Amino acid sequence: MSEELSLDQRIQLLASPDDVRLEYFVKSVKESKVVWSLSNKDGFVMVETDEGDCVMVWPDADFAAQWAIDEWDDCEPVEVSLETFQSMWLPSLEQDNITLAVFPNIEDEGKLSSAAELKALLADA
Repeated sequence: MSEELSLDQRIQLLASPDDVRLEYFVKSVKESKVVWSLSNKDGFVMVETDEGDCVMVWPDADFAAQWAIDEWDDCEPVEVSLETFQSMWLPSLEQDNITLAVFPNIEDEGKLSSAAELKALLADA
């Protein structure tokens, strides 16, 4: 796994444009073979966007944990293996036409990506 990001690097990354965070997410997930999402007693967290329901995913637990506040304070970061993400999550999300918010920052900004787009980006992992 690549070296830990410093706090400054993490802050800079959160402030980066969606495309930069998407690129980091893909690179990081290919290295770690893990995707992170948030879950509570009802299951994985879905958010509503203008485009419909959306699942949020992050490159590491700490970035995901930053979302577990306020209305999400009953949520915890949950690790999903890249293999499970590719073989089960993406096909299911694609079938249900649910988009993914890839690496949203605390301003609710995330690269909205279809399951098919993300599948293509992670294809050679």
